[in-house]
Amino acid sequence: MNILTNVTDYTEFLIKNKLSTNQFLLLYLLYTEKMIKSKSGKVSYSEATCLYKWQAKGTGWNQKEIEDLVKNDYVMAFPKTYTIDNQNLYGYAVDDLILTTKFSDIMFVATDEAFQEILELYPDTFNVKGSVVFSKSGDLEKLSNVYSKLIRNSTQQHDKMKETIVFAKERGLCNMKLETFLTKGVIDSIFKMMEEGYSNGRDV
Repeated sequence: MNILTNVTDYTEFLIKNKLSTNQFLLLYLLYTEKMIKSKSGKVSYSEATCLYKWQAKGTGWNQKEIEDLVKNDYVMAFPKTYTIDNQNLYGYAVDDLILTTKFSDIMFVATDEAFQEILELYPDTFNVKGSVVFSKSGDLEKLSNVYSKLIRNSTQQHDKMKETIVFAKERGLCNMKLETFLTKGVIDSIFKMMEEGYSNGRDV
């Protein structure tokens, strides 16, 4: 369910947000890697981080890629003169980039808000042999934690889950408690139905 382990979701994310794989890597590393402060007070990343490894031993990031990220408000920075391999260069240094909230907003979702949207989407009741059963009874705080792990705080997975619930509601498939619906076996089966174009037992 993680975008980084699902090539389809990853590709769709890049296309939707007009990012290259290299730009995504830069944004992801800026988000996940921590900066340290030297004795002189300079703030930078550790030499052991993947950010510097990719810059030094991989293809790194060219100025055009970074300028595009600045232009599209993914990062903030001001061009300046900096040194790499004893060469003075003018432009954007990787460790001067400041990540805006735009990347985290489109990549990750607030758990409480996401689960609340699921509660609003999922039917309150369903019928079993003529009797009404409440679908959201139980420990909702615990279920919220289950949901958070299920989508791994991914905005893309949350959106996919909402689409799944809408799909299931339209076909009368929300005939179980929400806790059961969110289990891996049920969700995976409904995902498969969506992919195969299931509609009330008929292909569409």
